Amino acid sequence: MTLVSRFICFLLSSVALGQAQDFQKKKPPADPFSRPDFQALVRKADPLDAVESLKLFDVPDGFRMELVAASPDIGQPMNLAFDERGRLWVTSTLEYPYPAPLGQPGRDTIKLLEDTNGDGAYDKLTTFADGLNIPTGIYPYRDGVVAWSIPNIWFLRDTDGDGRADKREKLYGPLGFERDTHGMQSSFTRGFDGWLHLTHGFNNTTTVNAADGSSITMNSGNTYRVQLDGSSVQQFTFGQVNPFGMCLDSFGNFYTADCHSSPIYQLIRDAYYPSFGKPHDGMGFAPTVIRHTHNSSGLCGIVFNQDNHWPAEFRDNIFVGNVVTSRVNRDRIQWRGSSPKGTKLPDLIRTRDPWFRPVDLQFGPDGALYIADFYNRIIGHYEVRLDHPGRDRETGRIWRLVYNGPKGERLAKSVNLPAAPLDQAIAELASPLLARRMTATDYLADDVGQHAAAPLGQAMARAGAKPELKAHGAWVLHRLGQLDEATQLRLANDKSELVRVHARRIAAAQKNWTPKTTAMVLAGLHDSSPQVRRAAADALSRQSHADHIRPLLTALGQAPATDGHLRHALRIALRNNLRAVDDPARFADLKNDPKNLRELMSVALSVNSPFAASLLLVNLHDVGIERGQLTIYLRHIARNAPPEGLNRLAALVQKQFPGNLDFQAELLLAINDGIVQRGLTPEQGVLAWAEKLAGELLAATEAVGTHWVAEPAKGVPPSGIPWIVQTRSIPASTPKWKNHPHPDHPTASPWIPQVRASNDGVTGLHYITSLPPGGESLTGVLRSVPFAMPAELTFFINGHRGFPNDPAHEKNFVRLVDAKTGGELHRVYPPRNDTGVPVRWRLDRPREVFVEVVDGDTGAAFAWLGVARFSVSLEMFRHADFLSSAAPGGERLTGVLRSREFAVPSRLRFLLAGHGSHPGKPPKQKKYVQLVDAVTGRILQKTGCSSGETAQEIVWDLSAFTGRRARFEIVDRDTRGGFAWVAAGGFEPDIAPLPTMAPRYLAKRQLAAAQIARDLKLTTVLDAATGLATDPIAATAAREVAVSAILGNGNADQQASVASILEDGGQPRSLRLAVANGGAHLPVVRSRLAKALGQAPADLQLQFALALVRNRLGAKALLGIVKSGQAPAGLLLDPQIKSSFPKAAAQRVAALTADLPKPTADRERLIAERVAAFRETGGDAVSGRTTFATYCAACHQKGGEGGNIGPQLDGAGNRGVERLVEDILDPNRNVDVAFRYSIVKLKKGQTVLGLKRREVGESIVFADLAGAESSIANADIASQEQTSRSLMPEALGQAIPPADFSHLLEFLFAK
Repeated sequence: MTLVSRFICFLLSSVALGQAQDFQKKKPPADPFSRPDFQALVRKADPLDAVESLKLFDVPDGFRMELVAASPDIGQPMNLAFDERGRLWVTSTLEYPYPAPLGQPGRDTIKLLEDTNGDGAYDKLTTFADGLNIPTGIYPYRDGVVAWSIPNIWFLRDTDGDGRADKREKLYGPLGFERDTHGMQSSFTRGFDGWLHLTHGFNNTTTVNAADGSSITMNSGNTYRVQLDGSSVQQFTFGQVNPFGMCLDSFGNFYTADCHSSPIYQLIRDAYYPSFGKPHDGMGFAPTVIRHTHNSSGLCGIVFNQDNHWPAEFRDNIFVGNVVTSRVNRDRIQWRGSSPKGTKLPDLIRTRDPWFRPVDLQFGPDGALYIADFYNRIIGHYEVRLDHPGRDRETGRIWRLVYNGPKGERLAKSVNLPAAPLDQAIAELASPLLARRMTATDYLADDVGQHAAAPLGQAMARAGAKPELKAHGAWVLHRLGQLDEATQLRLANDKSELVRVHARRIAAAQKNWTPKTTAMVLAGLHDSSPQVRRAAADALSRQSHADHIRPLLTALGQAPATDGHLRHALRIALRNNLRAVDDPARFADLKNDPKNLRELMSVALSVNSPFAASLLLVNLHDVGIERGQLTIYLRHIARNAPPEGLNRLAALVQKQFPGNLDFQAELLLAINDGIVQRGLTPEQGVLAWAEKLAGELLAATEAVGTHWVAEPAKGVPPSGIPWIVQTRSIPASTPKWKNHPHPDHPTASPWIPQVRASNDGVTGLHYITSLPPGGESLTGVLRSVPFAMPAELTFFINGHRGFPNDPAHEKNFVRLVDAKTGGELHRVYPPRNDTGVPVRWRLDRPREVFVEVVDGDTGAAFAWLGVARFSVSLEMFRHADFLSSAAPGGERLTGVLRSREFAVPSRLRFLLAGHGSHPGKPPKQKKYVQLVDAVTGRILQKTGCSSGETAQEIVWDLSAFTGRRARFEIVDRDTRGGFAWVAAGGFEPDIAPLPTMAPRYLAKRQLAAAQIARDLKLTTVLDAATGLATDPIAATAAREVAVSAILGNGNADQQASVASILEDGGQPRSLRLAVANGGAHLPVVRSRLAKALGQAPADLQLQFALALVRNRLGAKALLGIVKSGQAPAGLLLDPQIKSSFPKAAAQRVAALTADLPKPTADRERLIAERVAAFRETGGDAVSGRTTFATYCAACHQKGGEGGNIGPQLDGAGNRGVERLVEDILDPNRNVDVAFRYSIVKLKKGQTVLGLKRREVGESIVFADLAGAESSIANADIASQEQTSRSLMPEALGQAIPPADFSHLLEFLFAK
């Protein structure tokens, strides 16, 4: 066992007998609502019936839980909604997570629950619609319901009043569902303006088309809105990961519950939100509402209670369903101007039943909170495989939380609006409950219509009319087209903040503004209420005009820094209005107002127009932009600057960044993109800069001694290059620490080294922390070896004790323990800070002691601690350089890093780090290292990742392959984005020195130089570009671009150099195709291509042939190649190739392809299997000699042994594995003319089959299959015809057993 292996075993071993465990001073009683089963992805407990489950809820005083409905009546519920009659609509699924095939009815339903006698209990259940397919969105509308059911948004109507849908109208679709079924189109929520707002979930790509021609395309998390008649669609916000749940507040703001970014967002129209690394629009991401995660990545269903029907402490509370922890979480909203900021409060609902999964929350007309419970053992979509047998497909419940205490305002009995008088429906607009006000608003606008306008106007005009009635009434009138300007202007000056807000929000929904409306909205920017100012900003964002910019700048300057939502809304309004301006001179006077000029320029970064670039370029030096920010501005200018500004930009960049080749290249490429996209001609200053920079980049890359090349990984989507040189930790030579599982929460070891700062200014030092990537909930007890206590022991500690606003817990600490007695001598808790602080401990007398670092916090955030800088020798790690795919922000990137060829040593020792999968899950076999034979591609040795953050030592015994030429490959095919990297280094012997520049940065320079040379047609640097194109260790992508530059603009010598790539089977396939496709019109490439075609495997032959026939001379050349037997005639049957020949050649093509056997799928599969088997396991050359003697030696020679009928096989391996296997298993695919057999008919009637060997006088010598030669006189021959076929029987290669086949290949490749 190596030292490293001993260390790993030591680190992960269980608790040593006799060691102290008394750090648990007094165990608190186990929390029945947080026991381990609540943390398991697959619950271990058995399900309970609804009656038993009801007993296990814990709710605040004055509240009680009630069961509304349960399976089998409702199945598994996903969405809840209430209509104008007080009926409860519920979507339920049996199909999830697999959709029913399109064209087949699904098994999912929409059901309708009614209280027919008014006693508060639902006593009637109707299946309104069935045959649905995972319906994750629902909104009751008129005589039916608008719902999502794969693949469309439908209007399901009950036209005959029998309670069942009898008509289905497609409103929008088909929409995306193919990649994921737990997001899709969800959270149907009607706005004040009548638009239906929706969330779009993770992973799918969806294009929504509407009848008016409007169209949007979304990928993963987004929100959008549609008109309910199918007429129009608009994007509302951009980003989020997987939002599921949406609600409104009384001001008309929307809120969503999102997974994996932030649990709660208040949405700002047109804003961007984080979405797994996707960029924002230049404005930055919109502000958050809360920073804590509620210990969950699965929050869905959200309601905001601003009403007084519950006690005051539950007012201004947001409630979200937490399906991971089986709770309904609670946050109190405190307003900072117009910005809501949430503070975590005790949960609203807890349960001891871990199957409780609250996926949707809605307030009912009775004021109760209704909860859709997707009751299940498993809720994770990606976390647990979809076909896990533990997934329940049928069980579900609907609960409601009812308040019966004395502290809330009693609600009037809910109203069946269609059955009520009109004045009662209008009165509902003033209900204390927002849900009832919204239902009445939609009912009056949708169902009552114009008959409501006059009485509603009268009600609004009455003295003492409530603000809620005025606000909602104004929206009804607007939606009916009956809100006159005078009424709107009067409402805009109402004493109620709520009414003034909605007057401006209505303006945002109006298409055409009068001067009075414009003045009203602009006045709102200076209202005393930040909510009104916010609504005015939103309205101005919808009506772009240059005259709005200065009022918006003034308002932004006055907005408090603490009101992030208002500031972001103002900036969006500025951005949208800037798009209406095309003359920078309008803002020339702002040079005297640097604060506003800086604001305007920062907003211009999100405007992609020549105007925005000119504004930035003209003012860049006048506002004191910091160097770090300057790069952002320069990039934006480069992409958008008008032609006359490019020379100025070129000079500026060279002056400001004289030695920064990479940044200069980035800007030049951005300029070039703009030139190409806008069809511009490069200015002379830009061309001179480009020639200088391309030359410097190529010279710099040539100076880097590199022995590694980055290539794309097979079987995954192409990505950027992930490879960097990284310093990583390896175990110390003498381990002085040992991890023990925490007695309360045993997990895998959390301890890793991390660079952290200390409060004395020291930076760059490694702390031992319990903060592994994605594993903050891991726990452990890290114990040092015993040591003699010095007079003073010092060290630094950092870390946390729970969320910053929560009371500090005692789960994380460091303590000093008497090694003899186990008694605790000192204890210190982390400082609740990422920065380390010093600790000093003294004792009254010398003694043997040890240190324990304890992490007992299972939380998902602020749950770690770390230590460093001990005054005694307690090192845990040392460090070494690695080649790693853990590029910053790039764990989703994939690739292969391949070394130069080297002679295989008898033993190879190296260090390997990386995760086989997410901790606690089986390895995925997507990250590994392997040794690959340079000639055959055979995998000689392979090891997968399993060591995690800390490297382990790997030793390969390679004595069986010593002396072969091979390459070392580091492979990362993991696209997940977490625990998705691999690192290798410390090679002994040093098979390929680590590069002095990270491969990703070297490749980036190479690619930039090649792109600049190609796109700007720089002939002066093409000699250096030729060196790049033909360098086998340069990045393939850069080589391909260099090839394109040379084939397009190079001289004959340069083009001849790159043409030689075609015949080198060791070159990357994509590079050879780049030469073929880009240069087949050139004679030098065409001649090389003809030769390469004859040696290539079948799939590459076809691609080469397609390249060749793109011009007339190439097509003619292909016919000659086929006729000579250098390429198979089957190529001529490809439809594209066949159509490239002139009609005059049709007879020649027909003759060459007559009687060709058709390739079979079984044979192609067999070829692929034999190639894969050999590359995976190889063979034995000694055994292969026997196989050769058995099957091949009668006709073929190798090393002087065997017959002399067929081609000699010395050097056969030069064709590559694929072509060699094809020639054995499909001998008639590529047959040289010299080895095609003839059919000879004699005058006496006999027929002879044989290979024509030679002519001797008046006779011809033929050889038969056994190798025997016979001479036939010309005078005896009636006819002879040379076929296109080989003398080798087709079944011969297929008869060789698989293991023997691999042995044969090994023998044929042996020197």
